[in-house]
Amino acid sequence: MAFRGNGGSNMANGMASSDIINFIDNQQFLELVLGKQSYDSTEEEKCSVNDLLQITNNIFAEAIPPVKKDGDTRKVGMGVSESIVPSNISHLIKWIGCQMTCEVMHGKDLEERLLAIFLKLSSYRRTTQVALVLAALALQYGEFWYISEAPFALSTGVLKGLSALKKKLISDENKKAAITPFNKVVNDLLELTTRLLDLYKLVNERDRKPVPELVKTGRTIPRWSCETIITILATGNFFARLTDVNYKFEERDLTRLTSSVWERKRAVLTAVGACEKQIARMEYQKYVEKVRVPVDIVDFLTRMIAVENSLQDLIVTGPNDAPVKFESFRNKSVLLIISDLKISTDDITTLGSVHNYTKGRLDIKYDSNDGCGQFLTEKETLYELVWVPVVDAKHDNKEELQKFKSLMPWAFRVNPLKMNEWAATYIKEEWHFKQETMVVVFNTDAMPMLRIWGTDVYPYTGTESTHPWREPRNWVQLVNKEPIVSPETSDAIRRTEYTLFYGGTPATNIAKVTSKILNLRVVHIENTKRFFIHLRSCLIYRFQALQILKPEIEPLNDCYVSELCEAYKACQGGGFAILTKGSDLLMLHVGPFDTTWKQVTNLIAQGGRINLAKVFKKKNDNVQEWSACMHVYIPNYTGLRDLRCPFCS
Repeated sequence: MAFRGNGGSNMANGMASSDIINFIDNQQFLELVLGKQSYDSTEEEKCSVNDLLQITNNIFAEAIPPVKKDGDTRKVGMGVSESIVPSNISHLIKWIGCQMTCEVMHGKDLEERLLAIFLKLSSYRRTTQVALVLAALALQYGEFWYISEAPFALSTGVLKGLSALKKKLISDENKKAAITPFNKVVNDLLELTTRLLDLYKLVNERDRKPVPELVKTGRTIPRWSCETIITILATGNFFARLTDVNYKFEERDLTRLTSSVWERKRAVLTAVGACEKQIARMEYQKYVEKVRVPVDIVDFLTRMIAVENSLQDLIVTGPNDAPVKFESFRNKSVLLIISDLKISTDDITTLGSVHNYTKGRLDIKYDSNDGCGQFLTEKETLYELVWVPVVDAKHDNKEELQKFKSLMPWAFRVNPLKMNEWAATYIKEEWHFKQETMVVVFNTDAMPMLRIWGTDVYPYTGTESTHPWREPRNWVQLVNKEPIVSPETSDAIRRTEYTLFYGGTPATNIAKVTSKILNLRVVHIENTKRFFIHLRSCLIYRFQALQILKPEIEPLNDCYVSELCEAYKACQGGGFAILTKGSDLLMLHVGPFDTTWKQVTNLIAQGGRINLAKVFKKKNDNVQEWSACMHVYIPNYTGLRDLRCPFCS
């Protein structure tokens, strides 16, 4: 590679980088180049693109620019195979480098010179051509920075004039300021070339169905490759002029070069991202179809959690830290605990009680089909709880995983580092997991049910005959139980005619007002977050129950749903108030605390004591008075979008 020392240069009158870039937008020239491809597989086989790219990467990584900002770190080069670059490839790279620097063939015009380069490259694949031209830039770039710094090549650098050129470059403040942004251009070109090669591999993989986005993008690879080659040639020419003593630096040249490289890089990265996304989606759909097929729990766990072709790799650990096979769960009811590394103590307590309750064997009865009207009794299989963590497998979570083990030592644990890469996506998309703990039996979230009923639901088969909502239930009692309300408070409530539950807002002078109301006990719900979780779980499970018990009705016409939605809305808006009557907590009123309290205080201000039953008497004993609009959002419920009032939109 020839560089000028202190002598003159014809570079300013030769092939300028700003002129070269113009050819990117020259459609006639690009069509001419694209039509001159004469691919020769024999020549292609002589060029190992992967080795060439590794060598190029190492040169860029090891060349140390003299201007470094604080905090800059030096890249580490990748390992290079011991194979030798064939002489014809090496000669071609050097020849391209000479064309970049405009040190030969001054008599030919720019278009002829560019056509000569493309003609020389025409026997290679388009993406290989890009790698070859980038290697020529790397040779030019590395010779200037690296040889002049290498301890055993200082003399070579002196003879080539590199040391003197380097000193002059650094002494010119304008050129010195250009070094850092120029290095960014070089790195962008390396990334652009790498991603172009990745895109070519994606397009030409034969082991998958045709991907529309790939077919479309594949047609643009030749043009992108030609544009990238022109950009690399312009970059090499700019660097040659930047290191020339007679060149007067113009910032606009670098700005235009930077913009051109960035535009090419953005287009290719966008295309690669779109292709990878579509391929990933197809792979995910294939995974979903596979997971939906099995009905046996062992087959289900194998298809969902295990990595394909690694079925012998034990990824589940038992409570005793010993690895277990999926086969050990056959003929058992497996509850999958889905969570991230944060799980509430309330949920841990609930799951612990489920585990303790199901350690023994339970008797269940089935209707016989023999026409004799008898019942057949058999022993139900044991339940097992298996924790499936939804965490970032790329990060080291050993400490957090160990902590989780201490919180639920009785649970089987799936190793997130060995889990199928699509399992977390499946859990989030199909089971609508966000952050709140779920308990799943195949595809239904049982955690809302467990929070509300605990072990009272066992044995539960998921049918109407064993469903806890098959009989009328008081949702206020279900939500306001331990640990929401203490046992002492519950005992006191049973002896009171009226009870007002409130929370989420500081109530002032509440004792002064309530003293004027006959037989009223006020209960402050201090842990509103816990109450809200129980309330939401009750609402979600009521929706699940309606799908089984009353699939024909509009959910919002259900009195339980109506009342729960009012409470849910009040909680979302801040403070809430729930007024009940009697020891069985018959619900009289539910709504925002502020409006409820204002109604009570206004009546008291009119004088005398008030009768709560008369004030909040419902128009219909079965339906709560709805607010103007019941538009609320219930997260983590499969198939449920925003709830909307049936009388307004």
